[in-house]
Amino acid sequence: MNVFRFLVCFFGGALVFPHQTEGQQQKGILTFSGYVEAYYSYDFNRPDNHEKPPALYNFKRHNEFSVNLALLSMAYNDGKVRSNVALMAGDYARYNLADEPTWAQFIYEASVGVQLWDKLWLDMGVMPSHIGFESAVGMDCWHLTRSLLAENSPYFLTGARFTYSHTEKLDFILWLTNGWQNVQRTHRNQALGAGLGVNYRPMKGMEFNFANYFGNEYPQTLNVYRYFNNFYLQYAWDAWGITLGTDYGVEQKLFSSLFNHWYGLTFSLRRDLTEKTGLAFRAEHYSDTNSVILDTGMRLSGFSLNLDHRISEKAMIRVEARQLQSPEAVFEMPAGKLSKGNTAISTSLAVKF
Repeated sequence: MNVFRFLVCFFGGALVFPHQTEGQQQKGILTFSGYVEAYYSYDFNRPDNHEKPPALYNFKRHNEFSVNLALLSMAYNDGKVRSNVALMAGDYARYNLADEPTWAQFIYEASVGVQLWDKLWLDMGVMPSHIGFESAVGMDCWHLTRSLLAENSPYFLTGARFTYSHTEKLDFILWLTNGWQNVQRTHRNQALGAGLGVNYRPMKGMEFNFANYFGNEYPQTLNVYRYFNNFYLQYAWDAWGITLGTDYGVEQKLFSSLFNHWYGLTFSLRRDLTEKTGLAFRAEHYSDTNSVILDTGMRLSGFSLNLDHRISEKAMIRVEARQLQSPEAVFEMPAGKLSKGNTAISTSLAVKF
């Protein structure tokens, strides 16, 4: 391969590799792509550690320019075999994979897959999860920041995933995983988790999705099981879009037959003002008073409003105002003080290539 062809391929081109199968030639396509989203955010609480509230893991830094996600991806597919490798850096990697070994913090996706039957695929590796309607790639989401539901449920899972496309409108997913958003398990917990997903698209622009997770997130000698459910409805028509999402989970209490529970709700309304400009409003609530997911138990409610402008098909600039409230003083302020409210204004510039 000469240097010119490699560069064309790297910046979004495609290479075709022939594979001989049973006397018939099948083409495999290798593609490269990238994504970078830089941002500036100002938290009016002015926390001393320059970090926004503990329930948030994206766009985390206060009063400084930063990169939330820089991503380089490679994908291969010949119709029967597929593979994806994506390396990353930025705040998303730093805060979402803080407990992983250093080598794993650079992996956004690394997977291989084979088609078992006509509509059934098996993929193994590190992959985006089946839970929720948001991802780390901001241009694919309605809002600049992620919802409390997305921030506190798995963005990715590591394991084996079976995907079955029953019809053009109905898909099923089954997971066996290394647990709740882990690249690798610690030596104290070798239990596997499991998850099921159902995605139904009854009409153009409408999508129903149910996803769950079951597993033991405690050391192996303790049987403390977690059962989590996520459901969302998303519908887009003309210049409008609406999303309703909910989480509900339970986890056994230590040395007890009783359960701790947590839940979340989110509502989003999107409106395209012009072909390139749009508004999105979000209202949300999250409650985890027993500290199942959040290290410090808390109840949060919030609102956000963002204005988006697509500079081109592959570039977007955004501005968002977001406010969070809690009945308890949980938001950090200077000199160790705490507040019941938190307001931040953020702007981002994202480019796909």
